[in-house]
Amino acid sequence: MKKIIFSKMIKLGLSTILCCLLVGCDVMDTQPFEKFGEDVVWSTRANADAFMFNIYRTIVREQYTEFVNEEQYTNNSIHVNGTAMTREEITRESDYGFNQFSRIRQCNMAIEKVSVSNELIERDKTELIAEAKFLRAMIYYYLAKRFGIVVWVDRVLTTNEETYKLPTTPDISTSYGYIIKDLEEAAIGMAESTPSGRANKYSAYTLLSEVCLQAAAYTGDESLYQKAINAADAVISSGKYSLDADYEGIFNETKRYSDEIILGVYRDKTNTNCDGIADMQNVVPNTNNDRVILTNASPLFIVDKIFEAWLWWSPSQNLIDEYLVIDQTTQKAVRWDQSTQFLSNVTKVTPSASIVKDTGYIANDSRINDWMYQFRDKRFYATIVYDSCVWFNETVTTCERGNLHRLVNGSLGPHVGITGYYWSKGVYNVSPRVFYGLPTDYHWVVFRLGEVYLNKAEALLRQNKITEAVATLNITREFHGGLPPSEAVTSAEAWMDYKRERRVELTKEGDYYWSLLRWGKYGGDANSGIAPGGKIAELIEPATYIEIAKDRKSYKIEEITHSQNNVRIFDETRRYLFPIPNGQRVQNENLGQNPNW
Repeated sequence: MKKIIFSKMIKLGLSTILCCLLVGCDVMDTQPFEKFGEDVVWSTRANADAFMFNIYRTIVREQYTEFVNEEQYTNNSIHVNGTAMTREEITRESDYGFNQFSRIRQCNMAIEKVSVSNELIERDKTELIAEAKFLRAMIYYYLAKRFGIVVWVDRVLTTNEETYKLPTTPDISTSYGYIIKDLEEAAIGMAESTPSGRANKYSAYTLLSEVCLQAAAYTGDESLYQKAINAADAVISSGKYSLDADYEGIFNETKRYSDEIILGVYRDKTNTNCDGIADMQNVVPNTNNDRVILTNASPLFIVDKIFEAWLWWSPSQNLIDEYLVIDQTTQKAVRWDQSTQFLSNVTKVTPSASIVKDTGYIANDSRINDWMYQFRDKRFYATIVYDSCVWFNETVTTCERGNLHRLVNGSLGPHVGITGYYWSKGVYNVSPRVFYGLPTDYHWVVFRLGEVYLNKAEALLRQNKITEAVATLNITREFHGGLPPSEAVTSAEAWMDYKRERRVELTKEGDYYWSLLRWGKYGGDANSGIAPGGKIAELIEPATYIEIAKDRKSYKIEEITHSQNNVRIFDETRRYLFPIPNGQRVQNENLGQNPNW
């Protein structure tokens, strides 16, 4: 299989030129490029590709990776020190990435220069222009999700223009209209097949299927649901991609080039270290046998200091509750604490005053964690590190006085998880360990077929095609989750199962926060019966952790109060969009502002 690793400069004798093109940009990046001999850049397909590869590096790598950072916007992933956004502490001075002008210029330059090239053949010109429009759409979708209104630039600006005075779009519909047009044109012109790491027409269709959902939620244009379905069907019917039975491997080294991946970002160990990958370095804990002994924990690690990374994030009990269990009596999928095997092996106990979220149970003649974690959705084992499982060839224990217990380092905080769980999804089995300065390959999955099916299912739900929507969501639920199919009949039942399915299928893939906003905009069954644009229950639900007793006979589930992680506020009058940063508006009085910012 051909592969492209965009983090490495392709050696075509243009590295000096391209580096000049891609650094030292002003706020709007308006410097003329003629002095860099651009006729050389656009003289051959290989040279033009080198320019395009660097656009990938600055757009896809920087905007569509390190998803664990976005996961903390919800209670899926808990930051040790909490986050200002979940406490509603951001202000109009906060900047969530509004200034993307230099990246937009790169796309516009590619479109303009390819269009007038006398050396490139027509097929190459068509594909390159379409690809640049796809990349431009990626930038603007990144912006539209955050800000709604954008500064739309579809040409290379010159030094003679009022480059700092361009206005924002008049409304969100206009923003999404531009993005959808770019994606539709890109899908027509892009190549049918490309090496791994480079987008093709099915990347454009995949993004279009998601963009149409987000656009419909924020504009009310219901015709976009059919567009989403058509785009999803274009990917599915192509036959180029297939769901991978090795869900875990899709996100680590074993299935780095899985047939499920539609677009990925690939890094090579020749220029990549563990500490440069937040999705690994900042989810693996830091402790050792000295601390295990000091806190009277067990067992000792076979390899001391096997866990010596720099953890900031760990998955919450809230997320773990979403991974269903197969009831061994009824063979139905149920919550872990509602299964026959769990309830028949535990006894309910009277809660202590300190137990906030769960009344608690005590195991009869077995270990309670066995009944918690047996027969789960298969994606649970591929995603979560839990008490008494094996991780990096070590038996890890997160129970009280366990070797990865939340207090194994003596107190809460850096750099051990505070939830009772750790992330394994997206963590390569680096040898000998995840460690600062240690070279590693890595990749992020930007688009994959599982998401396409779920985008289609959501559009069908919005068209009230319940039976067809449930059948579609069951594709990933059964194949990746190993669960019996959803039997939802009503709209409310279907939305409940769909929301859970999307949450566990796409967790740690940069999806859940934006989906919650979209569902909040839909309202009704998509958002717990609340009117469109109202509160979002999942964004104000306190984050929780689990504490399992050392003897595994009992447990408790409580709110995480450390660093105010239990303070979850969502002001529906303004938080559906981020503020246009005041620093940008000071420079340009023509920029609009979002409501109540």
